[in-house]
Amino acid sequence: MTDYIRLKIICEGQAEETFVSKVLYDKLALKGIYCIPFRLITSVKSKTYRGGIVSYAKAKKDILRALNEKEAYVTTMFDYYKLSKDFPGKDEASGINDPYGKVEVIENSMAEDIGNRRFIPYIQLHEFESLLFSDIDSIDRVMKLSYGTKINELRSVISACPNPEGINDGENTAPSKRLIRLYPSYQKITDGVLIADLVAAGKMRDKCRHFNGWLDKIENLSRI
Repeated sequence: MTDYIRLKIICEGQAEETFVSKVLYDKLALKGIYCIPFRLITSVKSKTYRGGIVSYAKAKKDILRALNEKEAYVTTMFDYYKLSKDFPGKDEASGINDPYGKVEVIENSMAEDIGNRRFIPYIQLHEFESLLFSDIDSIDRVMKLSYGTKINELRSVISACPNPEGINDGENTAPSKRLIRLYPSYQKITDGVLIADLVAAGKMRDKCRHFNGWLDKIENLSRI
């Protein structure tokens, strides 16, 4: 038994991986949790890459591979937005209106399919950018340097939704699409991570209950 908890976080892409490294790593370390983020492995024409939307079949291979380390927990950080249709529970979730109900069905189905107590599935509602809307002042602080302030437009987005996780996943209304509409040069990997670094993790947890619930589970893990 080690003096700390090892946690492998399988991230959908580079932005999520960097977010874990820059924003979550130190906070979890204070709780005795050593997190190891890495991106999904994808293949295109026999070449291997990391990151991007993949099928559940491919994601499952990464999950099982990570679980081979018997003294580590494994979790995921995958966006619900454009989640592959072959994820377990996705068909059932499509008939549920409540977004929290949707991801609960998928996460429970993933846990059942993997069948390992060290696996903690997490599907981000609706995508990484949802977390940024926990603090629209930080969004505007970074992006107004190029476009001028858009704080009123950001307030309109928030006022129309119950919380940042409620910003829906339509092709034109997903959180990232709303940011791109206001700030056309917005880049998830650079701007998104910079904004996330400014947003206090406490704000994300206060305003994003599913995200907070995930971190609660992680912080309450027992040593293996």
